[in-house]
Amino acid sequence: MRRRTTALILALTLALTLCACRKRTGIPDAQDGGEDFQKNMAQVNQSWLDTLCATDTGYYIQYAGGSLYYVDKAKKTSTIVCGKPECRHDDDTCNAYLHATGLWFTGNKLYFTNGDLIFVNGTPVDYGERVYSLNPDGTDHQPVQKLEFTPGGDLSYILNVPIYHRGMVYFTYNGMLYRAPLGGDIEDAEKIWGTGMTEDDIKTMNGIPIIDPNALGYTLWADGDFLYFMVNLPQEDGSYKDTLFSCDTDTKKVTEVWAVPDAGEVGEWETTGVSVSRWYVKDGTVYFYLSGGDFWKTDLGAGKTELVAKTSEKTQYGTAVMSDDYLCLLNDRPDFDKYAGAVSVFGMGGKDYIGGDTIYVYGLDGTFVKELPLDKVYDEIDGVTHLDILFCDGNEIYFSADASTWSERVNGASHIISDMILCCVSVDTGEITANICAWS
Repeated sequence: MRRRTTALILALTLALTLCACRKRTGIPDAQDGGEDFQKNMAQVNQSWLDTLCATDTGYYIQYAGGSLYYVDKAKKTSTIVCGKPECRHDDDTCNAYLHATGLWFTGNKLYFTNGDLIFVNGTPVDYGERVYSLNPDGTDHQPVQKLEFTPGGDLSYILNVPIYHRGMVYFTYNGMLYRAPLGGDIEDAEKIWGTGMTEDDIKTMNGIPIIDPNALGYTLWADGDFLYFMVNLPQEDGSYKDTLFSCDTDTKKVTEVWAVPDAGEVGEWETTGVSVSRWYVKDGTVYFYLSGGDFWKTDLGAGKTELVAKTSEKTQYGTAVMSDDYLCLLNDRPDFDKYAGAVSVFGMGGKDYIGGDTIYVYGLDGTFVKELPLDKVYDEIDGVTHLDILFCDGNEIYFSADASTWSERVNGASHIISDMILCCVSVDTGEITANICAWS
């Protein structure tokens, strides 16, 4: 584990810079990401680290909407995904700078979606949201597919992240859900669901298209032969409820299969429903976590909802991630006295606060598997105030440690100096690796 000293930080920075600026990055030339949507990679709770995908050798992770890193699964080391000689990795000319919204790996190529303006000869040009490809080491960025019928014409105010599953890209446009083969012409895209604005419906004000306030927000998912999508639908009483639909990828038949349960179905919670902080579909069953209200599941065929694991007996609050093997819960408020003096950078109004020091692991049948203490992270890395669980892959759970600080005040103002460290714990042994990657 690393000690946060000035000398070590300088040494690490120099070593990473020298490594990243070589022609070869050390990233494997041949990798396999599979053809299925990576469900466990879609479990991250933090917006600053929500674009990532896995291969058979490692993970591609984009930090804070900017630079892309490769994490070696076996070695537990990280490399910035650039491969450009002498690159300083400090602006958008770096190969690792993506600003991606979606990310996947297939056919030994990495793909990402991006809707930013592109500068052509110094002039900004809006190509709309597109799919780009690049090599495993970050070289050879190429646009391969557009995801907007009219560039810049998607008037939804909600960012809907496209996904890839078995050769198809699923995406939204003006509140409607479509699919197209990876690399295919969007004009041949198949509409799956939705009744949003058409091109003829679009209105403008002073020449600027008006955002559609009724455009639905989608969370996309896929499992086996089915696409799933969650939308927040209005109810007769004026409230809204997250509702899950399935789509048979062969017949394109869409069926409403689940909605956020009412309080009476899952015990006392809220008067008009419950808040599902995490959900996961596997083999026709949706597993979901109610913060402070346990792990539950619903058989999507029979419609039967039942308790899986009563996690509230171990922690009142928490954040969860799930996989095909485990239901994982990081407690959110351990013993305050245990870490007295720690100050949270991002919350609690500057009061003493520590977030997360234990992960509880359950099987999908509710069997309690293991309790994983994370105290060592606070002991080994100075200044850590909060841990966030990120994803579970196989028998390893990845999480981040927040050691951010405030800068000195200048003219009465101060800003956050970000310092996030990627960590991992083994479900089998409880061993912690706490120095995989550091972002600032």
